[in-house]
Amino acid sequence: MPRIPTRLILQAYQHDTILPLLLRECRTLESAKNELRWLREHALRVSESTTTERVPTKAPLPYSRTLLRTMCAARSRGVPLQYILGDQPFGDLDIKCKRGVLIPRHETEMITYHAANLILQGMANGLFGDNNEKTPLRILDLCTGSGCIPLLLHSLLAPHIKNLSITGIDISSAAVRLAEENHERNVHLGLLSDRALKEISFRQGNVLDYAHDLSALANVLHMPAGRTPDFELGCDVIISNPPYISPVDYRNGTTSRSVRMFEPKPALVPPESYSGPMLLVDDFRIEDLFYHHIAAIVASSRARLAVLECGDRLQAMRVASLCTKILQGSGEPSRAVVDIWSVSGIDTHPCAVLIHLS
Repeated sequence: MPRIPTRLILQAYQHDTILPLLLRECRTLESAKNELRWLREHALRVSESTTTERVPTKAPLPYSRTLLRTMCAARSRGVPLQYILGDQPFGDLDIKCKRGVLIPRHETEMITYHAANLILQGMANGLFGDNNEKTPLRILDLCTGSGCIPLLLHSLLAPHIKNLSITGIDISSAAVRLAEENHERNVHLGLLSDRALKEISFRQGNVLDYAHDLSALANVLHMPAGRTPDFELGCDVIISNPPYISPVDYRNGTTSRSVRMFEPKPALVPPESYSGPMLLVDDFRIEDLFYHHIAAIVASSRARLAVLECGDRLQAMRVASLCTKILQGSGEPSRAVVDIWSVSGIDTHPCAVLIHLS
């Protein structure tokens, strides 16, 4: 990592004596100023909630300055800002962030908005059949993490679709617990309708088990014994932001220090030790592992739309190709359209592979 110019450090110090701490991670003065403002606001809120003393509004609480310095020191060590602040905006929602669970990204937010638009277009064109108050539109989010995708999809779709059933699955029990917290939190804050309480659920399960055993997926999707299942085996929409970083890119500096040191590796990099059956072995790359399995689930289910986030256009092209091969092998080529949607138009930025089944 390049050294920070002394001139820039002096400029930061003149603005605030704490600001140079943030430069270590932010690298630019403008970015450091923004983060200092957010951290200061958070420190004041925490201080005001822990004291009953009345103080002049222009005088910062002594505790808040100490807390601010502590948070800035943590940030200088690479701790992600979202873990320090405890949350991250995602659309109009407020997503809690905790160590051990992947932080929601802006690119994932944009892909979720695009997915919602595709779903609404599909509804208008009859892609999903007769969805009504008795027949929900069924959406499955694989590798759900904090639950941000199911929650935002419900926020965007509920005003237009009368009946939804959205399930998020993740192998991590910590992720499932946090997704449930975010579910309840956003309903409590009024950012999600009360419908979300019964129309969204989260389950723990391993996506890599399901391509060769759809009955296991059906069991995960079913409600506890004695209750009516939310899902049958099939679903209408599958969406996923799976682990897609290669082990090489994770280690060689392509992945930022903050991500490597503090975010969970299993949510970023597929397991290198995986030894299960592969559907396609030609030119296999470990970073594409989850897409092989998810494409098989799409082919075997009754999904009419799949939206799969990828790291960049090159990976998206590989994923689109393998999805096409898997769909051809399942007898679906005549009614399958696979294409790529770019978040920013820049090849090195995340993209989404879109699978439309008429």
